Amino acid sequence: MRNAVALAKRILQQFAHDPRTIVMFIVGPILILWLFSVLLNTGDYQPKLATVELPSKLNEALSEEGADCTSYKTADEANELLQQGKIDAVLTLKDETLTIQVEGSNPSKTGSVVQTVQSAVKTYAAYQRETIQSDLEARFSDIKTKLEGFKTDVTDFFASLPPVTAIGDALSMLPGVNTPKPQPEFPSIELPDIETIILGPHGPVSDVSVTYLHGDESWGTFDFFGPVFIGIFIFIFVFITSGMSLVTERMGGTMERLLVTPIKPWELVLGFCLGFGLVTIVQASLVLWACVTLIGFPNEGSLALVAFIAFSMALVSLTLGLVVSAVAKTPFQVIQFMLILVIPQVLLSGVFDLSQAPTWMKMLSVCFPITHGADALRDVMLRGAGFADIALNLTILWGFIVALFVLATSSFQRRKTS
Repeated sequence: MRNAVALAKRILQQFAHDPRTIVMFIVGPILILWLFSVLLNTGDYQPKLATVELPSKLNEALSEEGADCTSYKTADEANELLQQGKIDAVLTLKDETLTIQVEGSNPSKTGSVVQTVQSAVKTYAAYQRETIQSDLEARFSDIKTKLEGFKTDVTDFFASLPPVTAIGDALSMLPGVNTPKPQPEFPSIELPDIETIILGPHGPVSDVSVTYLHGDESWGTFDFFGPVFIGIFIFIFVFITSGMSLVTERMGGTMERLLVTPIKPWELVLGFCLGFGLVTIVQASLVLWACVTLIGFPNEGSLALVAFIAFSMALVSLTLGLVVSAVAKTPFQVIQFMLILVIPQVLLSGVFDLSQAPTWMKMLSVCFPITHGADALRDVMLRGAGFADIALNLTILWGFIVALFVLATSSFQRRKTS
């Protein structure tokens, strides 16, 4: 028992002499749980819809169902926004068929759009039924009023006639005698136009058709998240492998012996990047081949471009691991840094929908390299984007690579001169 207590005391002393570990041990879980609470407490998704010359009441019904609805006069402008991914669907009505052209790459958003539109169509149909009933009641009430007035006129007419007598009849038969008799005027009754009542000013919606800009109805939720998971897993595994490998070499004395050689710090960092980079190329290629061929991830674009994006994300992770390895003293601290530097990026990279998240969280996600890598992978694999379409995301990724390379070099420079 005494030995067990002594060992426990030794472990507590190790924690007491390493305040950085204590801080990360406490701050890391709190930070991650707080991010989860913000992400999971966001409101329901609000579909962004563009409507082209739809009835105003149908637009109102869509807004009442929670859609962010904007009306356009022509379909060209709406389709342009759909191509750019700024809206979720374009709605047009022709021959009683409401066509929903969805962006299609995100099945959950597609389902939300279709459900919202179907609910709005039911509301619009109920409004039309109420309008028809109200119109019919008003028209037939007017007919009833006119017929009752005509009935009164006829009654008054017969009541005003003089009594029929033989003398009166005889006089009326004499030549030259023409006694005019007032005639009741039949009211002008306008019968309701049944076609106008049934069709209304814009016509009913008897059918709803869904078309896809990207993908089709067979795409599932995992197809949308697949590209993100590819980038995330490559990023995490490269970070852990590179960070722990360098820390292990330093603990074994290999890194210290390298630092006393004539090798320059930038050559040291470049050597690690080249060595791990070649391994990463093989890893990324095999992972992508398995995902597309064996698992069945959709891929609408160039597989070579997808591999280049994955390689770029791996280099960002590698250089970040080099920076961390220069600070961490043990492999355990590498894992602690991952909780602070990697997990928040994963949560804000696209695994969760940030459309209803706070503005500060959206801005923070843009500052993370995983976000840009995941967006590029989705654009290529789900939307068939080319190099020009993802050039900005790739530029940002390589900007992170250069910045982290310089930071890692300066870290090793300080260790070499210390």
